[in-house]
Amino acid sequence: MTQGPRRARYRLGISLVVVFSVFLTAKFIHLSPGALWSQQGWHNAWTLFSSLLHPELGSSFLSRVAHLMGESIAIGALGMMGALLLALPLSLLAARWPTLIEPPEDSTLWTTLSFVVQHSARTTLSVLRSIPELVWALLFVRVLGLGPGPAVFAITLSFGGIVGKLYAELIEACDPEPIRKLRAAGIGSWGVLWYGIFPQVRSQWVGYALFRFECAVRSATILGLVGAGGIGSEIALSIRYYQYNKLSTALLAVLLVIVLFEQLSAKLRNHRTFWSISLLAGASIGAVWMLDIPWQDWLQSSTLTQMGLFLQGFTHPNLSSTFVWNSLLLMGQTLGMAWIATLSAAALAFFLSPLATSVLWLQGVLQDPPRPIGPTRWLTLPLLGLSRLFFQLTRSLPDLVWALIFIVWVGPGPLAGALAIACHTLGIIGRLFGDTYEEAETLPLQALETSGTSTWGRWLYGILPQTMPRLLAYSLFRFEVNIRATAVIGFVGAGGIGDAIHTAISLFHFNDLATLLLLLFLSVVLVDAIGHRIRQQWLTPTQRP
Repeated sequence: MTQGPRRARYRLGISLVVVFSVFLTAKFIHLSPGALWSQQGWHNAWTLFSSLLHPELGSSFLSRVAHLMGESIAIGALGMMGALLLALPLSLLAARWPTLIEPPEDSTLWTTLSFVVQHSARTTLSVLRSIPELVWALLFVRVLGLGPGPAVFAITLSFGGIVGKLYAELIEACDPEPIRKLRAAGIGSWGVLWYGIFPQVRSQWVGYALFRFECAVRSATILGLVGAGGIGSEIALSIRYYQYNKLSTALLAVLLVIVLFEQLSAKLRNHRTFWSISLLAGASIGAVWMLDIPWQDWLQSSTLTQMGLFLQGFTHPNLSSTFVWNSLLLMGQTLGMAWIATLSAAALAFFLSPLATSVLWLQGVLQDPPRPIGPTRWLTLPLLGLSRLFFQLTRSLPDLVWALIFIVWVGPGPLAGALAIACHTLGIIGRLFGDTYEEAETLPLQALETSGTSTWGRWLYGILPQTMPRLLAYSLFRFEVNIRATAVIGFVGAGGIGDAIHTAISLFHFNDLATLLLLLFLSVVLVDAIGHRIRQQWLTPTQRP
């Protein structure tokens, strides 16, 4: 059998398995899409969206929203600065630094100590990033009380794990030759770091910190839902008391700030080092002045006692068969919601993202491309702009806000959670797919464009064959991220293990909480490991004889 038909059959088999898995998963988690089209659902949706078109614009309320939005920005800035201070030393300890080809043998004690330190740092980063920031925020609220302090510490811990992992991977991906020359010359570890590693990773570290700052502000807007300050508290109150006009104003403020941060981030990427550091440092200093955080209260005996009970819960987790079985079912529901939401979003983004690709609809790849004639000439630019705006809006609203909206529409349960994750993921994957298309090799496109191939033909035969592995890898990576996101939206009644985690923290059942968090941690680590192996296979060029 030739390689072509065999590969086609393999892909067809995988596609059938994926489609079949969607139906099985929907049945397992009791997903009922009919609630979207029910009379009550349409009535709720109409009430919600019609009220959103009439935002509350009173001066006193606008002043309150502006203050809370500023508080969310300050929380994101200070939390991100704390995350960097946590991630930098952990990433240096966790990374495998490039060494000489034939390094001198170290003592057994030093080798053992290095092994223990490195794996302890890696485990710490894994634990920090596996627990969503909303879980950290709720835990700190229960232990430390209401206010912005819990949100700052939640972002510090969760984002510290995420940033530290990437920083460590960037160190390991450095070109080893400059480092080996420094080591051969007898330069110590600090010299190797300053002259060998840091010049190679500096721009990537700063650029990623800028991106995560943008994400931290987005996260800070929802942490108020559990009493951790910021605009999220206003969003929660507006939905709880059916004040959708106030909800509209709060959501517009969130959209405006996130869009502005995305645009600012895009501008600073060209001059990232100095201005990015200045922005983050200035915002952090302003946040310390603006946020009223009673730092001294965190060292009180009652606070330390509660934190001790939380940690003690991990030494005696609830391992009763009934609780473990119910927790496994909830974790399975979380995985199922994340799977269906990711597949649905990826499928929609696959067909919609070409509409937001300028290389297909706007300028092409030829130096003097033929101009479109007829209706296409007038539809091209609006279609491109509307497509990009659609992806912008869907990803700008946090998934937890989407969950609250869909709970109003279809009621609490897995359907609201899956729809929320799908909407947010659609905007993110659509952006990633579009960027991938823009970066495609132009040589095949030039040949197709010269021969007069249509726009969709250039996408199908010129762009798609070379970008498909990356599209699949992005989709799989997003599934890993969505597991944590799906666990979070259960806090507001959107299904999955999040509701059980919320209950355990609220009632101070730290033994139950330990079991639930360990189960979430193991699921994330397992899916991360499988996804990493699959992405390596997809992104590695096939070796030909």
